[in-house]
Amino acid sequence: MKKISHQPLFRISSCLLLALSVFVTEQSADAQTTVAPAPVTGSSAGASISGWDPYSTAPQYGSYGQAAPTYSAPTYAAPPTSSYPPPSSFPPAPSAPPPSFSTGPNSLYPQQPQPLYQPAQPFAYNQQDFQIPYERFMENLAFKTTFLPKLSNDPDTLQIQDFETSVTALFPNFLFSEHPLLVTPAFVLHLWDGPSTGVQDLPANAYSAYLDLAWNPELTPRLYAELGFRVGVYTDFETINSDSLRLQGLGVGNIRLTPTMTLKAGAVYLDRMDTKILPVLGLLWEPDSLTRFDITFPYPRLSKYWTTVGDRKVWWYVGGEYGGGSWTIHRYDFPTMDDVSDQIDINDYRVFVGLEATHPNRLRAYAEIGYVWDRNILYRSPTVPNLKVDDTLMIRAGFNF
Repeated sequence: MKKISHQPLFRISSCLLLALSVFVTEQSADAQTTVAPAPVTGSSAGASISGWDPYSTAPQYGSYGQAAPTYSAPTYAAPPTSSYPPPSSFPPAPSAPPPSFSTGPNSLYPQQPQPLYQPAQPFAYNQQDFQIPYERFMENLAFKTTFLPKLSNDPDTLQIQDFETSVTALFPNFLFSEHPLLVTPAFVLHLWDGPSTGVQDLPANAYSAYLDLAWNPELTPRLYAELGFRVGVYTDFETINSDSLRLQGLGVGNIRLTPTMTLKAGAVYLDRMDTKILPVLGLLWEPDSLTRFDITFPYPRLSKYWTTVGDRKVWWYVGGEYGGGSWTIHRYDFPTMDDVSDQIDINDYRVFVGLEATHPNRLRAYAEIGYVWDRNILYRSPTVPNLKVDDTLMIRAGFNF
């Protein structure tokens, strides 16, 4: 049998494979030429043509069989350079009170400790909590009511109900500093019921109208001050004399011992008949953003975050204060059986627990209940003995915005 040779078939197959590879190579080169045309020379050299954008509404070359248009890329002038470099960071918010400002409440800690002369509570916020993008001239509107009821029908009981309203105006950069001057006019209505001993007597109502100034300069990163001055008229408007005008003040120095601990020392001037001045001494400890221990005589306050309801943070706290005040009054004098002018001091000690809800828009609402003891009514007139009245409870509520 004749032997068949496969060499011709092999040669034919090799030629076919070679021709096919040449054809595929040429087709690939043509496709690449269509997608990426030759670089443009001349004034438009360096311009690039972007790829096909599937979201573009303008006609694009190479889509739906259209031929690429012939054009030269436009030449654009270089953008103008700025004459000054951009700022590396935004400046801080103007007139921001120091974070440890403690004569008024802020958005983070509830019911900040307050001086003994019971100032209206100027707003102060912690920039780490949130930032208000604008500055208001009328910084804080506040209302507060305090009720000390009669717990019995004894003649030496005294019921007190106070209604206080105030508003704070902010004047930034006071004395060329970064800290504002807070000016707070306020008005308080005092309603009194008792005592009825047949010796001592009080009018049914009295008033407190005052102007409060507060400035809290930060002298160094570790040292800042709390400064307050108040001038006011305290009377029943039946008796107005030089004793009706009272000047009060606060001066406290604060030294940051550690990032979480601050030593406080100073004095508060009350301008009462019996008590003129009291020392202020204590320690402020903030172990975290949810806890604040202000162990400061004579207005300690311990605050702790409790929960969040919606976008409102709820805190609970315990505190104490030296309460009362001094007023000129017109009263009935039983020994002489005549109306006389006099001045009285009402002094007491108070402890309380409270809840406060704070909202990011700076609205605060709070409620407190407490106990009041060592209550005394002192008279300037030597013919009337002082009176120790019964202990009672305290109910207080208010809001700030």
